[in-house]
Amino acid sequence: MYQGYSYGDFVYLAANETAKIDTLLINKGDRVKAGQLLVKMERFTAENALEKAEKNYLAEVATLRNLQSGERPAELNIIHSQLQKARSVAEQAQRQLERYQALFRTKVISATEWENAREDYAQKRAQVDELFHQLEAKKLPAREAEIHRQQAIVESARVQRDKADWDIRQLEIVSPQDAKVFDILYRPGERPLAGRPIVSLLPEGNVKVRFFVPEKVVGVLRTGMKVRIYFDGYSGYVPCLLNYISPQAEYSPPVIYSSKRREKLLFMVEAVPEKTQQASLVKPGLPMRVEIVTDDSVLH
Repeated sequence: MYQGYSYGDFVYLAANETAKIDTLLINKGDRVKAGQLLVKMERFTAENALEKAEKNYLAEVATLRNLQSGERPAELNIIHSQLQKARSVAEQAQRQLERYQALFRTKVISATEWENAREDYAQKRAQVDELFHQLEAKKLPAREAEIHRQQAIVESARVQRDKADWDIRQLEIVSPQDAKVFDILYRPGERPLAGRPIVSLLPEGNVKVRFFVPEKVVGVLRTGMKVRIYFDGYSGYVPCLLNYISPQAEYSPPVIYSSKRREKLLFMVEAVPEKTQQASLVKPGLPMRVEIVTDDSVLH
């Protein structure tokens, strides 16, 4: 019979950011289900960050759409109106030029007056051409390189928005599996540091028994071997299986090594209940007595 003790493999839950605890939805000793909400952290700062990131993303998307579609209709309408007016003025200048040309042939006007009329028409015609080309250019989307640059900006804004959304969801702590609430380390109003455990859970079956065997025994042990554990308050025994055998020896006091005291050279061994439903019988922190079973006989 070997002496040992039971311990729990606890699951510690924490927030990714330093924040104040807003609401605690469980009590110590409660049984919780996988996915159940346990703790809500204060969300004010995170919600503001998400709102800002969302607005920035929508603004960058709008800029990209403008680049891909050319100028907005209202701006195109202004240029189109200016073009129509310029064409009308150019037509008047053309008619004026035609009249001056006839008058110049009959020597009614001077050559200077005719030259002035011709230059005026040329200027009006050039303005029409300039507005026409400007209108056509505005209808076109932006240059490819400019569009690619804006697409990269949009993608960066989307990542920032998704990160802000992920951050706000991390302020809700949920249970990763069915378990018992073993301890609550912080209460509402407290502000634990990022990564500091707030709740510890003990999933069903996460209880182990740790004991120590001498050098002469460890050589015959194999993982999967059966052991029986006994403890006060339970009349029978709980069947367990060895799941870990330490490869490194430890010393029990006094730590004086000699050939006469080799029984003090011990190896740590761990076992888990063979059946999950029996694990609830084993509470963490209890002293245990362990028997090792080989071929239905007890190893001493």
